[in-house]
Amino acid sequence: MNLRLLHPALAPAPRVSCGRLAVVGLGYVGRPLALGAAAAGYEVIGYDPAPEARWLANAGCDPGLGSFQASADPAALTGADTWLICVPTPLDARGRPDLTAVRAALGIAARGLKPGALVCLVSTCQPGATNGLCRPILEEAGWHVGRDVFLAVSPERENPGPHAPPTRSIPRLLGAADDASLRRALAFWRHIVDQVEVVASPEIAECAKLLENTYRLVNVALMDELHAAFTALGVPTRDVVAAAATKPFGFAPFWPGLGAGGHCIPVDPAFLQMEAARAGAPSALLAKALSRNRGRVARVLAAIRARFGDDLAGKRVLVAGVTYKPDVADLRAAAPLRLMRGLCALHAKVAWHDPVIMKPPPALAVLQRSAAFTMPDGARPDALVLGTPHRAFDLKAITRAAPLVFDPFGLLPVGPSIVVV
Repeated sequence: MNLRLLHPALAPAPRVSCGRLAVVGLGYVGRPLALGAAAAGYEVIGYDPAPEARWLANAGCDPGLGSFQASADPAALTGADTWLICVPTPLDARGRPDLTAVRAALGIAARGLKPGALVCLVSTCQPGATNGLCRPILEEAGWHVGRDVFLAVSPERENPGPHAPPTRSIPRLLGAADDASLRRALAFWRHIVDQVEVVASPEIAECAKLLENTYRLVNVALMDELHAAFTALGVPTRDVVAAAATKPFGFAPFWPGLGAGGHCIPVDPAFLQMEAARAGAPSALLAKALSRNRGRVARVLAAIRARFGDDLAGKRVLVAGVTYKPDVADLRAAAPLRLMRGLCALHAKVAWHDPVIMKPPPALAVLQRSAAFTMPDGARPDALVLGTPHRAFDLKAITRAAPLVFDPFGLLPVGPSIVVV
């Protein structure tokens, strides 16, 4: 086991026997952690009010590899030795972090704790959340942190998708409210993952998580701007990036697209910017990156309108791929959804095709679905937009699907119908 300790006063922690683990939230973060812990020997009880989340968790558990049950009853968690808070932390309608689910999860934990239990925040939150949000909720319930119960933070680092690395192989950051909590948390995480990176405070772990995705957002925004520049110069952006990526140091490739979506990249930087502004040090660069990412769909929509003389009324437009990332059936903050709403507002006849989506969620049920690169009635669309480049797509077939094919990714073979945007 590769264990590197960054906390100056911490001695090696003893291993503890596996016990009862409560996982609050069985989404893309909680589910793999719950199943991994069950395989490691824990008796795991997962809580989630969503039937689909419970079904997926139960379906993913191998009964021969551990003890796991999913429940919609928070009382089933009572008495667990360790609690993982793995609930969503989205932005609200005004673009501010919404921690409603975290507060509710901590309330459940505070009512079901037993002396000596560990509560570990895994959900992504703003800097200071462990000591400023979690600790007061536990202490208001009568628990003394560091003596009666223990508190730590280990921010999620999951990468949803069929090609994601195993949860156990992803290094965990770990910070805690006090040394006793840190030892308790370290003893737990050493059973679950191969590498634990201990940091000197919860705030370091919280900020590091936000930095990881802020780095990505800023580079996504940079690539968006340079994609426009390279396209104007007549130079294929992906070839430029691929060439630069041959440098073995000092460069990480980012690729053009329709704008970052999902549960992390458009969200986490807003948590950091909120706290930075509260401290009197907002980032102008981060504000620009957030704005640039939000505006990407509008710029693609403007390019489509321009090709049709600013009149999309009645035009048949097919969007190929509507999820936020390739090969993942997740629509959270998906840029193609915003594009389709924009096209509908301009009175285009919009349809979508996506082999990754099985049962269409409400956000898509109001739009016509096509089983191929045609309109639902089999007619050829007036335009096709590559929304998400799933691996299952035949890119050459896409180039022949419509007289105008809009490519925000720079992926399609050059041809008379291709419009790189």
